[in-house]
Amino acid sequence: MDDKRFFRSHDRILGGVCAGLAEGLRLNPIWVRLLFVVLVFLQGLGLFLYVVLWLVLPEHVEGGATRAGFDSMATDVKRVIGELQTQFGSSRPPPAGQQSAQPGWLSRPSLPGLVLVVVGLVLLGSNVGVINWAVVWPAALITVGIVLLMRNLERPA
Repeated sequence: MDDKRFFRSHDRILGGVCAGLAEGLRLNPIWVRLLFVVLVFLQGLGLFLYVVLWLVLPEHVEGGATRAGFDSMATDVKRVIGELQTQFGSSRPPPAGQQSAQPGWLSRPSLPGLVLVVVGLVLLGSNVGVINWAVVWPAALITVGIVLLMRNLERPA
């Protein structure tokens, strides 16, 4: 019998969850990603599932070992932040001895515009009834609680 286990993929946008599930199910990752986006608009279920799977699904690391949990998630978040800083960072450093008045990502209009679009979509979804905050907030609290519990379980005694 084939030992079928799911792992997070190295072909990742954020945590490799969608691509890992797609590899395990032999699907195109775009379909799994679209499913999660649709689930996000169904009372935040997709976001909750993604974070839980990000914590639970292991990933292959060098030497054939696997790792999962909070440390792996923290590494992924640091990688994404570094990529965002590279993407939205200022193209030239400030003059020697001076600091920039504002971070590079704020000096470009694309990120604040993107934030406004996302906030607008969330508010629209809430007004139309697609997003139910009575479900989203408890799910977010449960997710944060799971993260904290997992983090404490992974620490050596």
